[in-house]
Amino acid sequence: MQNNQIIYSQPQEKRSFLSRLCSCFEYFKKNPKQENQYHPEIDSPKSSFIGQRKIIVLDLDETLVHSQFQHFDSYDLSLDIVVQSQNFKVFVIVRPGIKQFFDQLNQFYDIILWTASLKEYAMPVMDYIDPDRKAVERLFRDSCTPLKNGLTKDLTKLGRDLKDVVIVDNSVFSFIMNPENGLKIKDFYFDKFDKELETILPFLIWISQLSDVRPVQIQYGEFQKKKRLEKKSDEQQNQYGISKSVTIQRKKLNRKSLIKTLTEHVMERARVGKEDTNESEKETFEMGN
Repeated sequence: MQNNQIIYSQPQEKRSFLSRLCSCFEYFKKNPKQENQYHPEIDSPKSSFIGQRKIIVLDLDETLVHSQFQHFDSYDLSLDIVVQSQNFKVFVIVRPGIKQFFDQLNQFYDIILWTASLKEYAMPVMDYIDPDRKAVERLFRDSCTPLKNGLTKDLTKLGRDLKDVVIVDNSVFSFIMNPENGLKIKDFYFDKFDKELETILPFLIWISQLSDVRPVQIQYGEFQKKKRLEKKSDEQQNQYGISKSVTIQRKKLNRKSLIKTLTEHVMERARVGKEDTNESEKETFEMGN
């Protein structure tokens, strides 16, 4: 929604103390202690902190979805919204892999959806991408912090130790107040073959088991490096296995060739010897007569 000034340019909504208090009660009601689960294919570091679920904050626009006022053929959802008594039609495309992304993250994190967009637009989009309400909380523009260059998300407002908080956003400015907690994701617009959520999911599951997730971006770089080295090692082992197999096959072929050559040689010697014997017997017979 980067270019949708109507949605982004509205003044902040003010929340009453009672509203904020209700939000806190709602958060803790939706946040029961759950037994920690592990992804069967991820080698997660084991520590004494296992069992404490961390928080993951997910941005909306250009992170999980892309929305615009102009019609395009591949949209997943169209919305009719009213902002300040004006009607707008918004077309939304959802990033591929979002269902599996939510399902898997829900096993390891308390999910919070947090957008700088207006609630009138964002709420129906969140309903669409998270119909089962796996996110324990939804935060909108009024929860953002205004700075000189725009709105940002101050993670300290969540009331949790920042060592347990990860934010995934396509804009670095969104976590400029807590840079060590942010993972910058590639912008999403129209690519139906995008695999970014699938790519970062193993890392997010892995980091959920660390005692301190910070600095998230550096951790991600190290994780990618480790995976590249493991892939290279596997390829080298496979290549070694293929080379070894080829060598064995060559040895077998050489052995077969040698046996065949020796066999032919012996047979040839036997044939020549037989011909010599027959010739000698013929000469003896002629001389005798």
